[in-house]
Amino acid sequence: MTGAALALAALLFINPQVPTDPTASVLRGVLTDATTSDPVGDAQVSIGIGRTTKTTADGRFEFRGLSTGTYTLTVSRIGYIFVRRRIEVPFNTVVETTVPLAEGTGTYQETVTVTSETRPPPELGVASQYALGSAGLQDLRGVVADDPMRAMQALPGAATGDDFQSQFSVRGSAFRHVGIVTDGVTTPLLLHQVRGAGDTGSIAMINTDVVQRASLMAGPHPMRHGDWLGATMDFDLREGSRDRTVVRGAISGTSASTVLEGPIGSTKRGSWLVSLRKSYVDWLIRKLEPDVDSTIGFTDVQGKAVYDLTNRQQLQFLVLGGRAHYEEVVTSTANGLKDADSRSALSSIGWRYTRQSFIVTQRLSLLNADFDNRGTRGQQLGRGTSQSIIWRGDVIRPLNARWTVEGGARTESQHASQVLRVFSLQAQTNALRPTGEQNFGAPNTIVSGWGQISRRTPAFSFSAGTRASRASLGPWTTVSPWLLAERALGDFTVRGGVGASSQFPEIVIFKANAGPPMEPEHARSIDLGLEHRLNGTTRWLVTGFHRDDSNVVRLLGEDRLLGPGIATTAPPFPLFGGQLDGTSHGVDVVIERRAPSRLTGWLGYTWAHTRYHDTVTGETFDGDFDQRHTLNAFVQQRLSYRLAVSGKLRVGSNFPIVGYFSGTPEELFLGSERNQVRLPRYARLDLRANYAFTFNKHRLTLFVEIMNATGRENLGQADGFISGRGTNVITAQRYAERLIPRVPSAGFLIEF
Repeated sequence: MTGAALALAALLFINPQVPTDPTASVLRGVLTDATTSDPVGDAQVSIGIGRTTKTTADGRFEFRGLSTGTYTLTVSRIGYIFVRRRIEVPFNTVVETTVPLAEGTGTYQETVTVTSETRPPPELGVASQYALGSAGLQDLRGVVADDPMRAMQALPGAATGDDFQSQFSVRGSAFRHVGIVTDGVTTPLLLHQVRGAGDTGSIAMINTDVVQRASLMAGPHPMRHGDWLGATMDFDLREGSRDRTVVRGAISGTSASTVLEGPIGSTKRGSWLVSLRKSYVDWLIRKLEPDVDSTIGFTDVQGKAVYDLTNRQQLQFLVLGGRAHYEEVVTSTANGLKDADSRSALSSIGWRYTRQSFIVTQRLSLLNADFDNRGTRGQQLGRGTSQSIIWRGDVIRPLNARWTVEGGARTESQHASQVLRVFSLQAQTNALRPTGEQNFGAPNTIVSGWGQISRRTPAFSFSAGTRASRASLGPWTTVSPWLLAERALGDFTVRGGVGASSQFPEIVIFKANAGPPMEPEHARSIDLGLEHRLNGTTRWLVTGFHRDDSNVVRLLGEDRLLGPGIATTAPPFPLFGGQLDGTSHGVDVVIERRAPSRLTGWLGYTWAHTRYHDTVTGETFDGDFDQRHTLNAFVQQRLSYRLAVSGKLRVGSNFPIVGYFSGTPEELFLGSERNQVRLPRYARLDLRANYAFTFNKHRLTLFVEIMNATGRENLGQADGFISGRGTNVITAQRYAERLIPRVPSAGFLIEF
């Protein structure tokens, strides 16, 4: 070999970035998780000339021997966004690129960098907080019901025993005590459900494909968004693509949806996103029950647009709305519900100003909801409306690397009205005659302000804050302080907090008060938790909690046994009283692994006991949502870049059948003590597989799911009736109904 040849060979060995063919170029890169910066291995990477490869364990890929030109880089990995990115390859050059992948649905953004995209830090000192990204929400939402709230039912500490409902309980609190926040706006009415009537099922009015992140916090935590007694459920909607126009469609057994998004203007200083969803078959779960003949259909829309006025100022627009229609074959011609319509809409405009020293946000929102319930002859059984105008402003100011102050103000102007009617059937004329009406309506204004100061260091951090609110309906004034702290001890972290919270009665509940003068509900909570991080992906934590409640609202005038064969009869319309004091205490135990590959998921167990005392009647009984034992587990295994399998298990000792009963759920009688009969143990295992087919310009993902894979016959509470009187007993029927059987289902998502 000549000296020149040896020198060339040495140069190629020392500097592998020089292409071996002087007329060809090389494209190489690395895929990383946009949240954690971890490499993403076993992903399919293609360029538009029929060449495909897979990333190595360290996330790297390479294409050699490329001619000069423009190539479309396509990246597909189950659980991550579908990427189509145009890359210019010059003559005789090595092009290196980094592609950060966001989890779940969405589109690749040219402005994304690994260093700027980090997961928001957890709330300081909050011992019980869990978050789901876009991919986790999709894996948990279910094929039949695209519902991010149902996805969160599998989080540690969430308790539910009703397959038909999106709502769930946290630490024995009713769902009405859970605050629902969407992009900083309190949205308690954005559910598809029948209002002003009994149990008919519910589903969240939001498509999971547009949710970027969802979190659940329980126990003492900062009350930034509003006034409620219990946990906070927070949804962040993602922005649309600023790179290109994207179309995404999904079809399942009960609904179809589409998501459209793209940039605004040639400069791409903003983006828009619109999601449309519609159910097109009977409500599957009800249809599967032979003794229930009812259907529910819904249509909803979600839209979000953002525009950067300057490099410091941004405008945001948000629209959510939908309509649900319910039909049922009526057994009672006088007061049976045959048709029900409910509509809700939210529109919001926000402004954000960002500087290095502070961030200011303001948002103005309009919320409207109404319902109309009709009987078999078209008689109006109920109607109601609710309107709110909400302004909110917040500021965050870091004082230095350790200290931060933040605060804000909020005002909400409400007006709500509701009319409920009962009818009787005339025996001789077979005509309907109204026999009673409950008519409530009133305005209310809530003004509140909050503030917090916090200090973060690697070893010890704390935050202290308070929220003060005043409502005109009472009028009432409440103060809700909190103090949170955490201490790092090597691989261990101790978190603890104390706090108070308050909730004003809803207008219709306040007007239907049949007890002493109603006051705001109050709670005082204390948490203490220990977390141990075994490595970068795995942790376990134990949290003990205690909560004292006062002035909690309960339903009054329920059917009740007074003596052998003697009973009181419930009034035709619901009446309430804020007269319960009580406690809830227990412990959460969780082990969790979050990783982009291999096994991921969690196992959570909660023991809790909720007990109330009625300050007026002197009764003591378990809470309506008292569940002693709760086990929630989720595991997922990504088998390849295109295949993932998962399982979701929920087990609970179950809630009481709310009311005065004795006997068993199968043989139920009216009783003299409240919440004495419990539903049998609830257990449901759901299995799911996701399989992706990747093409040059689109990706098709097939979802296959088996709900209640074991076929267990679970029971949930239903609206029953008192059917007959014996010598010493009074029979109660249909207060428990069978939930879903084993149901296989399938759906697919196509991304362009």
